Amino acid sequence: MACPTIITGDRFLTRTLEHIDCQAQTLGTFGYQSLSQPGSVAATVMMGLLTLFIALIGLRFLFGPGPQARDLVYDALKIGIVLTLAFSWPAFRTVVHDVVVAGPAEIAGSVAGSGVVRAGTPFVERLQRTDTAMVRLTEAGMGRNSNALIDEGPGSLFSGTALQDDSALGWSRLIWLAGTIGTFGLLRLLAGLLLALAPLAAGLLLFEATRGLFAGWLRGLVLTMIGSIGISVVLAVELAMLEPWLADAMRVRALGYGTPSGPIELFAMTLAFALIQVGTIWLLARVAFMRGWTNFSLPHVEWPRAHGEREVSVPAQQPRLVESRAQRTADSVERLIERQGPLTGERISYRTLSGGSRSASAPASPTGQSAAGPSERLGSSYRRTAMRSSMAAKRREGGS
Repeated sequence: MACPTIITGDRFLTRTLEHIDCQAQTLGTFGYQSLSQPGSVAATVMMGLLTLFIALIGLRFLFGPGPQARDLVYDALKIGIVLTLAFSWPAFRTVVHDVVVAGPAEIAGSVAGSGVVRAGTPFVERLQRTDTAMVRLTEAGMGRNSNALIDEGPGSLFSGTALQDDSALGWSRLIWLAGTIGTFGLLRLLAGLLLALAPLAAGLLLFEATRGLFAGWLRGLVLTMIGSIGISVVLAVELAMLEPWLADAMRVRALGYGTPSGPIELFAMTLAFALIQVGTIWLLARVAFMRGWTNFSLPHVEWPRAHGEREVSVPAQQPRLVESRAQRTADSVERLIERQGPLTGERISYRTLSGGSRSASAPASPTGQSAAGPSERLGSSYRRTAMRSSMAAKRREGGS
């Protein structure tokens, strides 16, 4: 496609914007068609990704729990979206390309109303007329010579300024052209590049590990679309301020009067709106790249099971909790107390409760000593098995 040639003069801004828009459309259209051609590198990569995706589904049927009906519907939907984005140019042009390329101008026209298109004049033509008016005002000057001898006597009408007239007017037009061409070119060329990479970006939707790259590609397209809308609205507001100001300044100069405050006023307006354009793109980028809105998933649906089909429950993976050092220390002390608890209870039973009964019921060994059980602790065989009593206690018990 032959794009307009940029030449200097009255049509510089119009030809520059038309050339950028032509390059962006050429990149988006012919770049997509070149990558989606059968036999191209992108088409080969896409077929390989689709083959790998279907092979993984088959392996799940063979060696693992079979996917549920919801998963199969979701996989079929992903394959349909990928094939549409990668190989169907008519569908891609209607759903994505025209929305990103032509949609922002229509939406901005609806939002800004007559600020974008006024009296049948295209928006780009209004931008060119404003630039031409700046050139004419620079040629006419502000009606005073800043390098002349300053009259410091009483009643002097000279007022100081931060910039000379020529410098202020030159910087104003430079900022105006750079802000308009820079923001417009950034968004349009970025949109064309992302549209051209659609056949490669579509295959990234198939796998969980690469889905983030597809989400980034989609967010970039959203940024170019809403960014173009925002810049168009900002430029419409700027034109609504600059057009009557430039017309009034030229009328005053045509009457022969000077406008000493004009250069600084024009410089302040163009610089302020250039900063507004940069801030608008930054804010809309934050909106487009907000986390979470591209993590789409199908809602859970309970599918009816066939007669006699057994439900297979797959345990859900619980999130791993990271225990603190204090919690690990408390758990260690608790386990230590639990291990020492049965030993303490066994020692008490040997000493107080079951000492006599165990010695009476234990069978006598050939040497006349009682055999200690396998669970008897070391040293327990030499403990006293009968209760100690004095002679007075025996006489008292015998007398009673």
